[in-house]
Amino acid sequence: MNVTSLADFGERLPTAEEVDSAAGAMMAIETSRDADGSLTIGDTKLSPSLVDLMSDLFSIVARGETVTLVPLSRQLTTQEAADLLNVSRPFLIKLIDQGALSCEMVGTHRRVALKNVLTYKANRTAGRRTAMAEMQDIAEDLE
Repeated sequence: MNVTSLADFGERLPTAEEVDSAAGAMMAIETSRDADGSLTIGDTKLSPSLVDLMSDLFSIVARGETVTLVPLSRQLTTQEAADLLNVSRPFLIKLIDQGALSCEMVGTHRRVALKNVLTYKANRTAGRRTAMAEMQDIAEDLE
């Protein structure tokens, strides 16, 4: 597969042939796993976590969805980070200025590590769940 088609795959829906291929590959992986969850292909043994990753990837494509793989070490622009968090870019800059998110300066531009954005998002979600649980407890106490 060439680089062009890899980049293109995350921006389009899979074809019917790709959906069928992914479903077949997912089934082949699941039925060929070793007892410990690994998968042996020729002389290579894939760890259970790699097998899970490939199975998840094929499962997404088999459902006809697009998928993009991004390394956690990727540096995002402030706009990309804001889009991922579903906030405005100025709000994201405030988070950086307040120290809630760290960034690196590349020339005059800020870059935010994807890993940091995902950690912030998970913490924000956990905080919201905690607050909701507390509100439910208070509401139950009032009834």
